[in-house]
Amino acid sequence: MSGISKKLLKVIGGQSAKSWAEQNGLPVQTVHEWLKHDRMPRGANFQLLINATGIAKEWWISDSDHPPSLSPPNTAPQQATACNPCINKPLLHGCIEACKHFYGSDFSSAPEQAQISYAADCYNAVVAMVQDNSPSPANSVQLTKEDIGHLMKIAIKLGKLHSFTKT
Repeated sequence: MSGISKKLLKVIGGQSAKSWAEQNGLPVQTVHEWLKHDRMPRGANFQLLINATGIAKEWWISDSDHPPSLSPPNTAPQQATACNPCINKPLLHGCIEACKHFYGSDFSSAPEQAQISYAADCYNAVVAMVQDNSPSPANSVQLTKEDIGHLMKIAIKLGKLHSFTKT
């Protein structure tokens, strides 16, 4: 399989990883981790990469070295479709705030990459729970950090989310 770093470098082209990440709303440290350690993105971060590049997940996980399109990254927000769901940014932010509230200084003092990774896992667990119980995931925008904290506790008890541990 072609590594994610090799594919990402093709997509970024001559631009620096930092400026590309900032331009596309991706965490700079996360993009550096993908490039430096050839780590496959997960969860919400993977969706952010797909949204930023407009390249489907199938190519990112395939053996193909040639992207289906090297058009410039999208600068306008994309509308959600069955093939291209959006990240619910207020909910993702709520997950980050809930994690800070729920885990306190252990979470806040952890490396940014660990915080983002866990918040993305939390986001995925909350979205899955909300989608199972609501006709519209858009309703999740109204969740407070306390609501998300309660959902986190439930997800942990159900084994859908692991507890945060500072490494």
